[in-house]
Amino acid sequence: MANTPAASPTVSSTVGLKNMVIAPLEVDTEETLTYGDLQLVAGAIEASITPENADPDIQYADDIEFDVLYPDPELTFTTKMADIPLAIQEQIFGNKIDDNGVLIRSSTDKPPYFAVGFKSEKSNHKFRYVWLYKVRAKPLTENYATKEGTTITRQTGDVEWTAIKRTNDGRYQAVADEGENGFTAEKGETFLQSVYTPVITPTP
Repeated sequence: MANTPAASPTVSSTVGLKNMVIAPLEVDTEETLTYGDLQLVAGAIEASITPENADPDIQYADDIEFDVLYPDPELTFTTKMADIPLAIQEQIFGNKIDDNGVLIRSSTDKPPYFAVGFKSEKSNHKFRYVWLYKVRAKPLTENYATKEGTTITRQTGDVEWTAIKRTNDGRYQAVADEGENGFTAEKGETFLQSVYTPVITPTP
């Protein structure tokens, strides 16, 4: 007798993006993990997360697939912003604002690591929540264009980040859907107030 398939989880497409926050990763060692204070980043238009090295290393033996090794995860995380204030650029790119309020970029600037979180509204009016635990920004792509009479082209800032696993625990991303798997709206209210710490009960 055929078994009845388990019911499908609820399907609802994502339709929004907001409440982007960043938190500096201050210490990430095998013994210690510490993040700094959260900073809200307004003006997020689009975010995309793309795996860069997902292909496994497959070993064949006895004419079969014998063993599989997966590389450490590395993602490209791209954010399109309405604008990126200079104070935010100073933080994420490791630049410096001088005494006159001018942002100075130097060849020795070294972008630090951050956690980045945001939420995306779904078509059922609930939210998907995302944290990337360890990301580093690449140099900013800036766009400028002249006004053409009455036609105005908006210039946006694109930031490309490289996301990798944490040294402390190997984790690199957390994703939650409101109303699924016991993740309630109440949990969602605090999800972006601090970098999420997983709660996993050991299996007996």
